This record gives sequence, structure tokens and C-alpha cells, in this order.
Amino acid sequence: MSKITMALEILGDGKWHRIEELLLSLNLSEDKFRELTSFLNAYSFVKVDEKSGRVKINRDFKKLLTQIT
Repeated sequence: MSKITMALEILGDGKWHRIEELLLSLNLSEDKFRELTSFLNAYSFVKVDEKSGRVKINRDFKKLLTQIT
């Protein structure tokens, strides 16, 4: 399973997740994680709150994922 798929699976609950939690769950370096979240954020798949160190799936993208699965 790809790291993107794993990240979206974790974030699929629609809740805010701490970056530290995701780093551990995905077994990624901080640099690789930033690349991943930058990609997901650029396409509005997730929202990143750098100030509080949290990531959340975009509500509209979550709806789309729910409809196609």
C-alpha cells in the first residue's frame, strides 16, 4: 500500500490528526511527510494547520472518496 493511500486511510475519519502521530503511523521522515502533505494540500485533498501541527482530510474530498468506494 502506498504512503498516500495509507495517509488517506488514516485521515478518512474526518478528524484532525497530529503530525507526530502521522509520522509514526506512516513511518516517514519529517521531510518526506512534508512532501506528502504539500502534494495532498496542493490538490485540496487535505487541510494542514501548521500552527497547531495537525492535518485533516478535506470534507469535499472525503465525500468523493465515500461515493467511489
